[in-house]
Amino acid sequence: MITKLTFLHKADFVRMNRQTAAGLADPAFLIPFSDSEIETVFKPDAPDLIYGVFEADELIAMSGLYFNLDDFKDEPELQALDFSKAAEIGGSMTSPAHRNKGFMYKLNSALIRAARRQGITTILATAHPENNFSNRSLQRMGMRIVKEFDRHGYRRNLYRMDLEQFVNSSDSET
Repeated sequence: MITKLTFLHKADFVRMNRQTAAGLADPAFLIPFSDSEIETVFKPDAPDLIYGVFEADELIAMSGLYFNLDDFKDEPELQALDFSKAAEIGGSMTSPAHRNKGFMYKLNSALIRAARRQGITTILATAHPENNFSNRSLQRMGMRIVKEFDRHGYRRNLYRMDLEQFVNSSDSET
């Protein structure tokens, strides 16, 4: 079952970040959250939305919808984008024992439905070019690569999806 993460889940969020970072074949696959970013996303008035899946009280997968898009505003390919109607899906992680079970697709589908309800028309996302799992997951959602670029010293594929293109059989859920 998908759960909206709140400040009560902050320790779970931190643990998932650390476990994911420690278990990656290439550490560059993850841009780690800084302590200040974690504090910001768990403030009561934060606009960001993070969903997770728990199994036996353990967070096994999570993904977020983030509204601070400053990292993208200087990208020439996005100059025509109305950033007030855009958000980023990111911080997407699944524990190794639970991968390839569809959790990320379900989480990101739920985030996209939530974005639509908030008037968001465009979703952005990034993934390391060699992280096949992340790239396939984003492509499965219908996202298209805009370009490869540098984000905070990390190589990334930049993805974009216009939400009118997103079709999901569970659009009425969440």
